[in-house]
Amino acid sequence: MSSRKSIFFVFFVFFLVQADLLAQNYLILQRGKNQKSRLTYEVGESLVYLQKGLDYYIRDEIREIHQDVIVLEENVLALHQIEAIDIKNKDPRNQTLSNMSLLPVGAGGLLLLAGGINSLYADQNIRYEPGVLATAGGLIGAGILMRFLRYNTFTVKGRNKIQVIALEELEPDED
Repeated sequence: MSSRKSIFFVFFVFFLVQADLLAQNYLILQRGKNQKSRLTYEVGESLVYLQKGLDYYIRDEIREIHQDVIVLEENVLALHQIEAIDIKNKDPRNQTLSNMSLLPVGAGGLLLLAGGINSLYADQNIRYEPGVLATAGGLIGAGILMRFLRYNTFTVKGRNKIQVIALEELEPDED
């Protein structure tokens, strides 16, 4: 009898989880038609946005997402009121750019270290060749400049659109 109860319990929990997943709504930030540039927000995530008419960004947690409004922890926001969304920490391309910017900085540092050790071994003092300094400076500068290429904001204008995708459980028609 206990095996029947455990099987029933597993199916019941599976049904509850599936019903909860099917009733989920998503806030989609779409840049053009490329799906790789799509960012998705779900209920419970933090949203940093600039509301029309304000000069500062507001951080709030998403409680509910409906077709035309977002219910936040301390605000109810219509989609047309959003002017920009801060995506600095949300966009996965920013993480890639951040990691890639460390490579030239590390290479420039290693080049300076190798040039210093080489001159110390050859001349018994640290002296850098102009080519080594120029190359190392270029590598370090390129790495620092790559840090500023990150995507900071998603401005709602032009090809940038905010959409709500509602995945709701369909109820059977009653005849």
